[in-house]
Amino acid sequence: MRPHSAKNRSQHKAYLEQVGENSALHLEHIAWFKTLPLYLDLPKLRVVHACWHPGQMAALAPRLDGEGRILPDAWPALALPGSAAFDAAETLLKGLEIELPTGHCFYDKDKHPRRHIRTRWWSQQLQTYRELALVPSEAMASIPDKRVPVGMLPGYDGHKPVFVGHYWLNGTPAPLTEHIACLDYSVAARHGGKLCAYRWQGESTLKADHFCWAAS
Repeated sequence: MRPHSAKNRSQHKAYLEQVGENSALHLEHIAWFKTLPLYLDLPKLRVVHACWHPGQMAALAPRLDGEGRILPDAWPALALPGSAAFDAAETLLKGLEIELPTGHCFYDKDKHPRRHIRTRWWSQQLQTYRELALVPSEAMASIPDKRVPVGMLPGYDGHKPVFVGHYWLNGTPAPLTEHIACLDYSVAARHGGKLCAYRWQGESTLKADHFCWAAS
């Protein structure tokens, strides 16, 4: 649904070379992805790829079916940058981004200037832009050490554990908070990544010793 630009193609180059663009297998994969819900809110736990954000979920609700899947006629809106639906889906699937104060920016790994930072949305306390920022270490000095305005973070109600991925963490796996755990520990990294899982046994407070993993 996005422009087939050189930049966007480069991000999918290896995949397209393996499946063949517009091949039967490629179309089969797309059809399968359309059957997947954007998030799961189960009786005793929750799952979302990047960010559990009730406000953005409410914004998406009219565009989802009863199982959380994108309705057929809603795809164009969710693929249109700048629309409320696009921003909501981006938050759930890529994480919460907030705009830096006027006059501030940083450069990403591809040397593109960025005025928005991906955040540690699970933070329990009000923090500065620098403390919340998920940016390359070399870019951290460009992030202002100013407190973010009240209300920028979604918070979390803690009613159930929530499991996320996406963030390419490292080190010894452990919960982000007592109710939130990330299971992405950089298994695709060339060295030192982990294929990580959590053995959930019905607990509402997550435990570090319930993580298990195999090194890549």
